Amino acid sequence: MKAALRFIGWVGAASVLSSITAPHFPSLLNQILGDTFGSTFAVIPFVALFAVIFAFRWRDLEQVLEAEGGLNTLLRTRLVGVVALVVLALLEPLTGGAVETSAIAVVLTFYAASLALNPLTAKFLLPYAAVLSVGVSAPSLLQWAFGAPLASLSSVFSAQLVGFLGVHVVWQGTQFEFVSRTGQLVSAVVTPDCSGIVSVTTFLGLLALMHIDMHKDLRSTATLAVAGTAALAVLNCVRIMLLIWVGYGFGSSAFWGLHYWLGYAEFLGFYLAALAVYSRMGKQNPGLYPGNSGLPYTPS
Repeated sequence: MKAALRFIGWVGAASVLSSITAPHFPSLLNQILGDTFGSTFAVIPFVALFAVIFAFRWRDLEQVLEAEGGLNTLLRTRLVGVVALVVLALLEPLTGGAVETSAIAVVLTFYAASLALNPLTAKFLLPYAAVLSVGVSAPSLLQWAFGAPLASLSSVFSAQLVGFLGVHVVWQGTQFEFVSRTGQLVSAVVTPDCSGIVSVTTFLGLLALMHIDMHKDLRSTATLAVAGTAALAVLNCVRIMLLIWVGYGFGSSAFWGLHYWLGYAEFLGFYLAALAVYSRMGKQNPGLYPGNSGLPYTPS
């Protein structure tokens, strides 16, 4: 009960502080989710992922939160947290223009608040704060750098797959169009958003968290990272093929109605399968991550 109250207090305090360090984040996020249903921002899968992780690891976190220590405990760590909160507040004008920088500010605010309120959480929360910060920022950067060529590659492979369906589709680079059985002309473009980068970064973030929690050997993690990235690239092409097949059979409304949902269903199934496979792979290194061993962190 004491740990739960401390956790609620920490989340509440961090939420209030986030309104100072990243006040534009809610409106920016609402705009993106309203425009694209989250297809260009990984907040939905990552927030859901972290909720599940904290639920499963509550006993570990509870031990840390219940560790005794007054206000004099690890004063340097508390000071680092306070200074970080002040710096984030001063840098707020730089985070208001993009949802990614605002999201990173929110993550860092939560972590800095945890250092100030309970410095014993430092090692426990650091890997999660790092993975989440990278997870919400990497997709946009990668789409900017590699989105266009990956979209072109996806178009080429999708065109090959669609050929097996016997559907006549006219491709012009990443743009395609076809006439459905209902007589409608359906046209669309494989944009960098459709290149599958978000699904890959979400998967790699999930894999990083599983590596931290399960203490697997690095070879198993790297093997699944490479295989999973390749599999997701193929799955993205299958997604485009299925959208065209549905659009051909049922028209434009069915095509666009399925567009925002199919990726979530397809990739979520892949993530669950990857979790099952990874849990059976390789060996564990229990001494590799002392800050996540399930024991309270005690300063050296």
